[in-house]
This record gives sequence, structure tokens and C-alpha cells, in this order.
Amino acid sequence: MTWTAAQLTGELGVREHRVARLARTWGWERTGHAWLFTDEQADLIREHVRTWDTRTPAVCSVDGCDERASAKGMCHPHYLRVWRHGSTEARTGGEHQRAKTHCPHGHEYTPENTIVYPSDGRRRCRTCRLEASS
Repeated sequence: MTWTAAQLTGELGVREHRVARLARTWGWERTGHAWLFTDEQADLIREHVRTWDTRTPAVCSVDGCDERASAKGMCHPHYLRVWRHGSTEARTGGEHQRAKTHCPHGHEYTPENTIVYPSDGRRRCRTCRLEASS
């Protein structure tokens, strides 16, 4: 017998994209625009979906976080922080900028070489500014 994704999802109580994702992961081919499964394939999907309820969800590996882990052992917000700036600690844009020790042209931000705008705390490199004016 041939099973469609809609038949399996109705039987198992899951969304169709979950069944399609399993089929793609296992390297199965679609027939035209529909997923059609043999009895053996349908049994594999049933067995796999039934184990979802018995698995213990992994918890985020960051200390103090009780969220469910989704990627690389971390919850989604912590994973995005690592992806954006290499650390699980929360950083605002300003903290990210203040952590920089050199200007984009490689000059060090020292008190003598840095112009700080008092209105908003932005920094500019004196050397780059002098080079641009000459």
C-alpha cells in the first residue's frame, strides 16, 4: 500500500512538514508534488514519531538557563548571541563598540589618540582624522 504524508500526519497527530523533513533527512524522493511512502517507510516514520514523546528534551548548556536546547547544546537566544559576537553574554551595540581597542585602520584607541564626543560617547581616531584633513 502507498501512504501519503497527509494520511500519516492525520494518524500520528503531527504537522505535515515534520513528516516531510524526516523524509528529506533520510534521502527519500518525492513523487511529483506529493510525498508517497511505502509500508516500510510509513512504519519507520511511525516508529520515529512515537519516540518523540519519550525523549527527554535537552536543556541549554549555559549556566542558569532552563530553556530547551535547539542548536549546539544551547537555546535559540544563546545560540544567536554566540553566532553574532562569539559569547553567550548579553551585549548591547554600545558594549560591543566599547570593547574595540583599535580603529578600523589599526590605530590604537589611547587617551591621546581618541576623540570622545560628550553628547553620546562616540569615539573617533585622531590619527585618521588628521590624515583625512591633509
